[in-house]
Amino acid sequence: MNITLTLASVAAASAESPSGLGALGINTWAFISQLVTFLIVLWVIWKWVLPALQRTLEKRQALIREGIENAEQAKRDLAEAAQNAEQIILDAKRQAQDTIERATKNAQQIAQQIETEARERAEKISQQQIARIHQEANRARMDLSRDVINLSIEAASKVISRSVDSNDNRRLVEEFVTASDQARNN
Repeated sequence: MNITLTLASVAAASAESPSGLGALGINTWAFISQLVTFLIVLWVIWKWVLPALQRTLEKRQALIREGIENAEQAKRDLAEAAQNAEQIILDAKRQAQDTIERATKNAQQIAQQIETEARERAEKISQQQIARIHQEANRARMDLSRDVINLSIEAASKVISRSVDSNDNRRLVEEFVTASDQARNN
């Protein structure tokens, strides 16, 4: 409060004599008091406000710089991940192709094996059928030979009135049939 009274008395005294700045219409003491107040405010701003503002700006710059670096790192990581994903896809395609090729080869081998087994079974069945046919033919020939022998014996018995021993008769007929079989085969 004393400063204000002092400044007011100085201002009143200078208003009476218009010299120097007063001649220009400027109150010298008011100018000096405003200049001192301005310098004090400037000093307070310089001492406390400006460093706090500077620290805040530096923190923001650091955050922005860190954000830019993180964004660049994320961009590099994304490019690397895309490249890795592409490599993984290529590897998966290669593995799938290999698996398909192996499965195709296995299927072909199995098909060939099945075909070979089927041919072998068909051949075996065919051989068995041929053997069975031969057996049946031989059995039929033997049956036919027996029937022919029996018929021949009966016919010979009826033709010859006398009774011939059946063993002799059988032997004669068998010799006859054997001779006719040999003649037929030659």
